[in-house]
Amino acid sequence: MLKHWFLCIFMCFSLVAHADQTVDLYRIMVPVEDQTTKSREVGIDNAFSKMLVKITGNSRILQSPQLKPFLTDPKAFLDSVGFSQLSNAISDDNVATLLDVRFDRPSVDKLLKQAQLPIIPAIRPKFLVWLLVDDIDQGRRVVHESMAQQVHSSDYLSELINAFDQSMQARAVSYFFPSYDLEDQLSLSLNEAWSLEKDPIESASQRYAADGWFAIRVFKASNGQIRGALAYQHAGKRQMDDFHGDDLGDLIELSVNQIMDIMLQSYTYVPQLETDKLLVQIDGVGSFKNYQAVMKQLEQLELVEALQLYSVNRGELVVAIDINGRADLLHAELLGTGIVTPHLSSDNRSIGRLTYRWAGQ
Repeated sequence: MLKHWFLCIFMCFSLVAHADQTVDLYRIMVPVEDQTTKSREVGIDNAFSKMLVKITGNSRILQSPQLKPFLTDPKAFLDSVGFSQLSNAISDDNVATLLDVRFDRPSVDKLLKQAQLPIIPAIRPKFLVWLLVDDIDQGRRVVHESMAQQVHSSDYLSELINAFDQSMQARAVSYFFPSYDLEDQLSLSLNEAWSLEKDPIESASQRYAADGWFAIRVFKASNGQIRGALAYQHAGKRQMDDFHGDDLGDLIELSVNQIMDIMLQSYTYVPQLETDKLLVQIDGVGSFKNYQAVMKQLEQLELVEALQLYSVNRGELVVAIDINGRADLLHAELLGTGIVTPHLSSDNRSIGRLTYRWAGQ
């Protein structure tokens, strides 16, 4: 019941945010029954789980055997917690109680490092989403950007889009819908899209600056049951699965989790406990494509024998490098690429590192 009420509130106040904004991964707001101590503890546990899912990209992270030896009471990781209330814009008679939970970043980062869990860098991928819907009233449609911006909170399409958006925001992953203009339609017909045909979808997706794509189709039968399918490509192989049930929100959440658990694996790294490698810090790497460009360029340097992602904090990228030669030669080789400029960081953590600022296109 809480979930449906929170979705209702969400639809009224936040239509299609697309998760483009910078997200505080360590702050979570969850709906609770009331302001009792019991609800507070339940809310903290729920928020802690949601936070770990966002950071690791794994919806089943609490079941990880690597995590259990280091996991204590979630309250041990708290920074702050408080209740707030949100009124329904449609009716003043109903008020949702929310628990605003902020976790202590150093403590959480230490937990993840000790457990050696893969985590998603703060520089995250952005996916193109082919969302397809079929209902009795309007038939089959491809959800496109302009359609998503004009939905009404009371209709079925709006419920679908907002359920999807809420599920993606829970993963803190950016996405966008296609234009589905004439160019898209020539590459991908409505029947091909509905059939989730890989090659036409791949062809239509090429024009967009996305780090990957996936597709979800949803059909609402006359008896109210929801049926659908999902498709995505991972490691060169096409994956497809069906789903059905009575609750649209639950089905979309399960579908998004299934897709993200697989697709995000290739974007994760394991934080290092310690290293005797040379650390190279590059600030200002503000997008996933820039991150890919930096890693590719570093791999091609003659002096680099091996490299490993050490940490990512928003636009700050730190790479641990094994070099065949002196650090000053690597410095000169790096400057010669034109992708970085010298940068003296004021952060004490940068002591002992080669520090630069991203200058690539």
